Amino acid sequence: MSSSKISKNYKKIFSDYWGYRGQDVPMCWGCNMQIAVDIHHLVPRGFGGSKKNLRNTIDNLIPLCRPCHMIAERDKFFNEELKIKLKNKIAEKEFEEDE
Repeated sequence: MSSSKISKNYKKIFSDYWGYRGQDVPMCWGCNMQIAVDIHHLVPRGFGGSKKNLRNTIDNLIPLCRPCHMIAERDKFFNEELKIKLKNKIAEKEFEEDE
């Protein structure tokens, strides 16, 4: 499969990196209370997006429930908090893999 086909499927990129399979559904990383129904792009696809889908990277994808996704779309402060949460989760995962 070519990298351009892989990069279009941001849900697959997310699932493969975090180890979700088949019917696995993550909890929302915004509130940790509801099931995530969306994979949110922290930096919107329209801001710097391209035919190569440069925004479909693991450090830009976070699972959110619908209420958190709606807040993230309009509240820059909340979106920045999500960026920090994601950065920390990636760091934790990489640390665990190095052990």
